[in-house]
Amino acid sequence: MSFILNNSSGIAVVFALIVFISIAFGKRISSLLVSLLTVLFGSFLFFYAFYEMRGFEVLDVYIKGLIIIGEGLILLVVISIFIVTQELKKKG
Repeated sequence: MSFILNNSSGIAVVFALIVFISIAFGKRISSLLVSLLTVLFGSFLFFYAFYEMRGFEVLDVYIKGLIIIGEGLILLVVISIFIVTQELKKKG
C-alpha cells in the first residue's frame, strides 16, 4: 500500500498518458473507461485516507486524491468534447 501512496501522482500521470494514447489509436470507449478509472483511483485514495490514516499524512493523501479526482473529471470532459466533435464531423 505504501507503494501506491508514494507513487500516486505517477500512477495518475500514467493513466492520463493511456487515455491520450487510446484516443490517438481511436479507442474512444477505452479512453472513457480509463478516465473513469482515474476518478475511481482518486476516490480510493481519498476514502482510504479518511478511514485508515491518522495524523498529518492524511492531508497529503487527501490533496492527492482530490487532485487525481479533478484530473479524471477534466479528462472525462475533454474526451466527451472530442468524441462529440468527431461525431459531428462524421455527420456533416
